[in-house]
Amino acid sequence: MLEMMDAAATGKLKALWTIGYDIAFTNANFGGTERALCSLDLVIVQDMFLNETAGRFGSIFLPAASSFERDGTFMNAERRLQRIRQAIKPRGDSRPDWKIISDLAAAMGKAEFFNYQSAEEIWNEVRAVWPVGNGITYQRLETGGLQWPCPTESDPGTKIMHRETFSIGPRAKLRRVSYHPTSETVDDEFPFLLITGKTLYQFNAGTMTMRTPNAQLRSTDLLEISPEDAERLQLQEGERVRVTSRYGSVSMPVRITDVVKRGELFATFHDPAVFVNHITSPHRDQYVKSPEYKVTAVNLETIEVPRRRRTL
Repeated sequence: MLEMMDAAATGKLKALWTIGYDIAFTNANFGGTERALCSLDLVIVQDMFLNETAGRFGSIFLPAASSFERDGTFMNAERRLQRIRQAIKPRGDSRPDWKIISDLAAAMGKAEFFNYQSAEEIWNEVRAVWPVGNGITYQRLETGGLQWPCPTESDPGTKIMHRETFSIGPRAKLRRVSYHPTSETVDDEFPFLLITGKTLYQFNAGTMTMRTPNAQLRSTDLLEISPEDAERLQLQEGERVRVTSRYGSVSMPVRITDVVKRGELFATFHDPAVFVNHITSPHRDQYVKSPEYKVTAVNLETIEVPRRRRTL
């Protein structure tokens, strides 16, 4: 995804169709993402809700049905496929993802390549060209999930992938990855190290769960700070501060807790009103190119009462 943003920023990528992924809100370093999305000629967003990408940059919004409103399968990280079954009718004009894609293909004159009548029909095509999943039928999934490899309909599935050997041979080849320290370091101007992450109360960026009663458990993002740092800076629980990095600035209330170390801060990224990714860095892992969400040097400034305004 980040390399696609690079291509968009340089004009090599002209259009983007995103399904179930709020790019603008989720990606680190919003400034860079904003420039990339603004460079695109067309941005199609297919999602359950009008997310930040759709609202700020979208050309077309295609409303998708939830998992309760459609049939299909889910696959998890342990290779297990499970059935999902429609419990209610899709609301409004929303449709299952496969139906949206098929209908759009038909509108573009390519109906013969997407002439599906159900999610099961699509799955049967997948397993026909995927030998290790060929034995996983909808009928078998009615009684529970199955884990691939499951090459035939008589195969019970594979609960443990590697019992006595690996797919590459009797031994796995390991390679030591050399450590390269981040260039994102603290200094006198930015003395705190901010770590961003998730909370128990929200799923990922909160596109779905922030619209549920879960938001009552934690209605906004909080900046967690150690008691030692809070005392030294004369901060009170709930006091609002401005958090500034080398890339941007946001404001949020403080939560004093001993779960973070002195000199470190922690914040979630679930509330668009805060938009923590305005301040995360553009740095990426050199191997897998994932964003460096966990290391951002910042400073703090109180903003609640003007006459107490001071740099910390």
